[in-house]
Amino acid sequence: MHLHHIRLPRLLSAAVVISLAAGCQNLEVPNYNNPSLDQAKLNPTNIEAQSGTAFKYMFTVMQGSDVRNGTKELLTRNPWTMLPFVSQFLARPRWLSGCVRDGGLMTFPNVMLADRGPMPYADVGAMLEQSMVSWADLKWIRDAWSGPIVIKGVHIGDDARRAVDEGAEAIVVSNHGGRQLDGVAATLRVLPEVIAAVGGRTEVLLDGGIRRGSDIVKALCLGARAVLIGRAYAYGLGAGGGPGVARAIEILRSDLVRTLKLLGCASIDELNASYVEAPAEWTRG
Repeated sequence: MHLHHIRLPRLLSAAVVISLAAGCQNLEVPNYNNPSLDQAKLNPTNIEAQSGTAFKYMFTVMQGSDVRNGTKELLTRNPWTMLPFVSQFLARPRWLSGCVRDGGLMTFPNVMLADRGPMPYADVGAMLEQSMVSWADLKWIRDAWSGPIVIKGVHIGDDARRAVDEGAEAIVVSNHGGRQLDGVAATLRVLPEVIAAVGGRTEVLLDGGIRRGSDIVKALCLGARAVLIGRAYAYGLGAGGGPGVARAIEILRSDLVRTLKLLGCASIDELNASYVEAPAEWTRG
């Protein structure tokens, strides 16, 4: 199965090495499944520029300053900091040569700095420290973006209720892969609390921890409308490009169908909370 035959919505992050407009054009996605916009830290001008594109939704990350977004050793121009990793570069000459031919460290054309143009990769850490998104930002995002807004990063019932009150068309239960606070609860653990808090007033999606089709089933049983996948997509892409992504999705799909059969369900519409055993305290919110 080719990637463009998989009729799934796609999220295109602002932190990509091509413009969002170009990324939208390059994706062979049916009109009813246009790619969405994973958006957090751009200025109003950059957001307004996407209003006339095929993007259908604005995803706004509400998780505070991204101070623990993975290892930062290589996000610097300081040669002494990078010195311990030189041997790893030299051990992979083909990769290193390709990286140099491709321009070295990437830039982000969708994050424009007033004095330098596209943000350099080495500045990511410092910029994320300075660019916290708060509830107050929803006002100017709403002014700049005329389409629906989905709030990603909701993790407790109180925030879920506020997101609905702020006009979110949907919310995503996410802990950003556990990279913000390594001891934070798993998203499946807090999903029932969020579902109970919104009371059916908006759709709830789940992000994080989806490794098998049975994980998708668990999330749907506990009330999620859909799930987001990141690692499976990235692993497939790294291993085999577009066909690798298609294969990763097909593995999840096959496991999902297998789980439904073992549960005796003809479709996901028959799933409900009776198929999973969740502790009562999971709905504490």
